[in-house]
Formats: sequence, C-alpha cells, structure tokens
Amino acid sequence: MSIRMNGYLESKDKKRRAPVYTMDNGKICVSICSYGGYITSLLVPDRNGTCGDIALGFDNLDDYERTSFAPCGIVGRYANRIKNGRFLIAGKEIQVARNDGFHHLHGGKKGFHRYMWNPSVCMDDSGQEYVQLERLSPDGEEGFPGNLSVSVHFALNKQNELTIRFLAVSDRDTVCSLSNHMALNLDTCRSSTCLDHRLKIYGSSFAPAGHDGIPTGQVLSTSHTNMDLRTEQPIGTQIDMPSAFTETFGGYDHNWFLDGGTHLKPCLSLTHPGSGRTLECFTTMPCVHVYTANSLNGSETGKYGVTYKRHCALFTETQYAPDSVNHPEWAQPFLKAGELYDHTTVYRFSSPCLTEGS
Repeated sequence: MSIRMNGYLESKDKKRRAPVYTMDNGKICVSICSYGGYITSLLVPDRNGTCGDIALGFDNLDDYERTSFAPCGIVGRYANRIKNGRFLIAGKEIQVARNDGFHHLHGGKKGFHRYMWNPSVCMDDSGQEYVQLERLSPDGEEGFPGNLSVSVHFALNKQNELTIRFLAVSDRDTVCSLSNHMALNLDTCRSSTCLDHRLKIYGSSFAPAGHDGIPTGQVLSTSHTNMDLRTEQPIGTQIDMPSAFTETFGGYDHNWFLDGGTHLKPCLSLTHPGSGRTLECFTTMPCVHVYTANSLNGSETGKYGVTYKRHCALFTETQYAPDSVNHPEWAQPFLKAGELYDHTTVYRFSSPCLTEGS
C-alpha cells in the first residue's frame, strides 16, 4: 500500500491550491484533499475489473469552496442540525450559528469542510501508514465553546477498507459530532441516479422529522414502513411507496438509530447489481443519516462535466442523531474538557473482481 502527495487541487485562476494525498493498495485508490478533508476521488473496480470513480466531487478548488452540499467532505463541529441553533451546557444556553433557516447545519456558516487542514503522512503502531489532517477550531468559532483540537486519520488496507478515525479534545465543555459527508454512486459518479442501488440499514428504529429536517422527538419502529431496510431493498422501489415519511422530503433524508452498542458494528450495505460493486459500512457512532440527494437540482456541475441532479447519489453520515443536544434520552454528543472524542467509521469495498483477485 502506498501513500503519496499527488499534486494539488487548484483554483481556476491557478493562484490558490490545496495538497492532495493519494492512497493506493493496488486494487482501489483514494485521494484526499487538505481543503475540507474532501475525498476527491474513489476508484473501485467493477465486476469486469474496470475502475470507476464512485465519489461525487469537483474538478477545482473554487467549486469545493462554494458547493452547497459538501460531497465527501468533513462536517463539524456538529454534523447535521441543531434546532434554533440552541442548547444547554451546565445550565447555560449556547447559541451557535443559524445557517439553515432558523437552525444550525453542519458546523454553521463556515463548517469544517470550508477550512484548509494541516496534512501529514503518519504511521500507526502496526506499521500502517495513514493520511492525517489536523486543525484547531478556536473557542467561539460559529458560537461553539472551547478550543477544539481535531485530528482525522484516513487509512486504506489490503482488505479494501477505508477507515476514517475522528479524534478531538477540547479545553472547555462543548459538543462534538464529526462525520464525513460521503456521497457515492456505485455505478460511478457519472451515472444519473442511485435509485437502482440496493440498500440495507442495520437499524430497527428511526427519527421522523418535520419539513425543516428537525426531529419531532419521536422514535418509531421501522416495521411495516418503507423505512424498514433491515433486509436489502431497491432504493427506488422503497421511496416510491406511499409514505408520509419519504413524501415529505422526496426520498430519504432520515436518521436511523443503529442496533448494537458503542463498538465497531455494521451500519449499512449498498450494492449496485449492474456494476457488481458493494459498499459495507461499520461505525462506532450510534446513528446513520441517509440522504438520497433529493434537493439537488442541476445547479452544480461536478467532475467529468456531470450535472448533479435529484437522486444522483446516496449520502451516508455516521453521527449522533440530529438535534440530539436537545434530546437527553438519546446518545449524547457532549464532550467534557480534556476528554478524548474518538470515533471510527470503516467503508469496505468489494466486487467479483476484487474477490477473485484476493
């Protein structure tokens, strides 16, 4: 497995650039940009051994800087939404940036996906190299308390597993929920929709939400609804079923509570029958938010000249539940001063070609 600094992602005028690091295990290849921690390409072979880029993204730095949906970037300090941008810490009300109507979304007006991170190549105790991105989120950034030191590790192994480990520590009590805004189309990012993909989610309950994406506070069983993905189902068939849950958003834009404990556990699997590519996701986080790109409308053009339209990809965010800061009955994202935030998500890729070549 090799890691190399593989050039730069440049602005259109060539005056600004961000280093890009590429990890290659001889089968799949992952490129990570120091701006926003974006996975700028993810090359995985199909059943015939033809590599395709399955990650949504852009060709230049300018488009990453102004994108509205941050495909495959680091989101934080709080992934997803906080109602009215308000919550309590030790009885004191904290007001953070409101950048989604009345609510907070993905870190605020300038979330972690809009910063240049400090990159390096490191080695763990087993001798495996990984790409490390670091930044200090200063006290008061977007309204959040505490100087939060963040380190994100990207590693690729011979088993075709991409591991993303999020580490953070604060000098004040704060909240922390970090994720990657993974946006994939297993039929390659040039394809039209993800509706022919088959999805399984290891969660038997979910959080219904209003039109603004804020959870109602209910936790409902997925049984007898089109939210029940405990057995693999075609995405298009499921969201076409009459259902107030998906009709509200025009598809999936929901949080599932994962079955299992706080250890690394199965989260979801995604399969594209045509290409033979499969993604399996494992995480230590308590929830996963799944979004079927319902609001993309063709206003942004990505890599290879592709116009990103409705349902063009599946977004998966391992995280704490949206607005969990205001629901003490759910797993909590509060981080005490001096304590270590340490969460891992693993993406395992496979295809008949990869299985035969193992």
